[in-house]
Amino acid sequence: MRPVQALLAALALLALPGCGVDDEDAMSDLDQLSEQLLATGGEVVEALEGAGLEVESAAGQGDYCQSEPAPGLTFVVGGRVAETAPYADQLAVALEAVQEEGWEVVDEGEYARGDEPPMPYARLTRDDFHLSLDDTVREGSDALVFSLDRDDDCIRVSDGSVQLPKDLEEVPLVE
Repeated sequence: MRPVQALLAALALLALPGCGVDDEDAMSDLDQLSEQLLATGGEVVEALEGAGLEVESAAGQGDYCQSEPAPGLTFVVGGRVAETAPYADQLAVALEAVQEEGWEVVDEGEYARGDEPPMPYARLTRDDFHLSLDDTVREGSDALVFSLDRDDDCIRVSDGSVQLPKDLEEVPLVE
């Protein structure tokens, strides 16, 4: 085989989905991502509760992401605040509380909900983490919910046979 053909063959192999992916490294990266998000999610819960909001549920959850060109695994954290005050008031309190912890607003506004009044929301960042403060999509509820993820959080695995570890399917922060 000529050198140019050998080089092209090697490049073609590298371009195949899953090639060059070490699943043990991927699982280690997923564990690290989950630990970082759970720690940061714990800080968000503490900030919200420190501001007088009652976080009634919060958990981390592993998930699958991007099937093409290669499958991946990810981890996110989400939670819900008890409806003890109007949503807009809770959002204002939550926004102030997380900003005191170093979160910076990158997007803030309102969105329409049919015939109902517009609902405010906020998107924030700190380091390479993203935090959303929003209302729930559950009909009849105006509960404040939050979600947390990190940049580049889709960890590539070799193929679709790699399963999400059972211990990362759902990890409670608040029960």
